Amino acid sequence: MKDDQTQNTGQLYFRLCSDHLSIEAIPKTSIRINFQKMREQSVENHELVMWTPHFVILKNQSGQEITLRPDGRMVVRKSTSEAIARQSAAEMLAFLLKSFVL
Repeated sequence: MKDDQTQNTGQLYFRLCSDHLSIEAIPKTSIRINFQKMREQSVENHELVMWTPHFVILKNQSGQEITLRPDGRMVVRKSTSEAIARQSAAEMLAFLLKSFVL
């Protein structure tokens, strides 16, 4: 599934989404996020915009929206640059690994 737009950095693979405005971040290792715990506790420095059993949408303090799936895949939208979107995804993964991984 690796193509010209997929890049491997740190703990995540990054791919430019087809709209060319969003970045998809895919964890290199298999993880499982506890969405129920996330719903019950506040997510530090993020606003919970939407919660379903299948995905969560969070908004960070910079206004970026991060759509998160239970397997750790993320789509970062409304970012001012690709570098900032990548940094936001890396920070989110570190936070998830610390607090919400089963």
